[in-house]
Amino acid sequence: MDLSIKIIQESEEYQVIIEGDGLTRIIKARTIDELIKSLNNEIRELLTAREDTESLKASPCVLRGWYIRLPIMKLLDIVAYLVKNNQGDPTDNLMRYLDTHGLSRSNYRVIVPTLSALGLWRQGGLTREAEELGKAVMEGSSELPSLLYRLAIRNCVLKDAIDKLAEGVPMDDVVKSMGLTRRDEINYTNNLLEIIMGSDEFKCLRYSKALSNYLRNGGCFTDSELPRNCVLEQVITVFNYLVSNRSFHMAGLLSDVDVTVNLNAITIQLNDNYALIMQGNKPIGVLMGDFITTSSNYAPKARETVDRLEPVAAKIMKINNLMLTVIIVPIIIKDGCSRMKVYVMVGNKTDDWVARVFDIP
Repeated sequence: MDLSIKIIQESEEYQVIIEGDGLTRIIKARTIDELIKSLNNEIRELLTAREDTESLKASPCVLRGWYIRLPIMKLLDIVAYLVKNNQGDPTDNLMRYLDTHGLSRSNYRVIVPTLSALGLWRQGGLTREAEELGKAVMEGSSELPSLLYRLAIRNCVLKDAIDKLAEGVPMDDVVKSMGLTRRDEINYTNNLLEIIMGSDEFKCLRYSKALSNYLRNGGCFTDSELPRNCVLEQVITVFNYLVSNRSFHMAGLLSDVDVTVNLNAITIQLNDNYALIMQGNKPIGVLMGDFITTSSNYAPKARETVDRLEPVAAKIMKINNLMLTVIIVPIIIKDGCSRMKVYVMVGNKTDDWVARVFDIP
């Protein structure tokens, strides 16, 4: 295993950046004894993980430890500057930024650990993710919240915080659970998380958690904004719920259009704006759908949605020589306690169609 260990001293605190095997760990210590103990524990854990083949599987987060001592907008400005002036040594360029902005070179001690904690700085230079982020800042891209979301979920501490926020935990409680004590760290982390919460990815995560909670526990559906780019993912969640919990009725719908499928053996495979229903390695059907929000008089809007989806799904089914089409339209009925119904329509390649509305959960 190749390990790079960088120790930076700031006032009475040490920051340690450990890099190796695609992982980055950030630790803080107030004394030399604490530093040595933490370093010993981290290296021992890394070496143990290296010997454990299970731990080598892909992980959603590869950055351990969170460190921030500068405003997020200042951080973005630094990244943009370094990307724009990317000739020569990155550390020299960082020092040049500090000089040209009238800042002490000692700020290097807080900038590098923060960049490292977001996966923007590795082995003394900018990462590919930093290049992408810097260009987005310079262009004023609306994708900035999404880029920060994708960076943050690679940091285990931030990923846990984002999950809690998506579950509805208040920001103050989330930041408190991160173990931050300095007022500047708390404020800067709040600002970063607030930007991330504006991304479509976060809104998708929040909706997914709300839907899963509703399907599992019932009660009122705490609906929120559902971005278009994750509608199909939620449709699949509802379809899987129906297959698991309404299998008798789903089998009945399939039987009504003379389609025989082993519901216990099917899987779903995403494919652009629709999904394929797979049995083994063979595609047998197409799955499409959309979410609608309406009053208790849901029938007109549900019918309009199905009429829009049916010809598209039927065309995909016939082009790919599939045996069935399933259209799933979850209907959120808003009142004092929002609830959900699901309009399910099944068809075969000879244009036989049947439909049914389910109350869920």
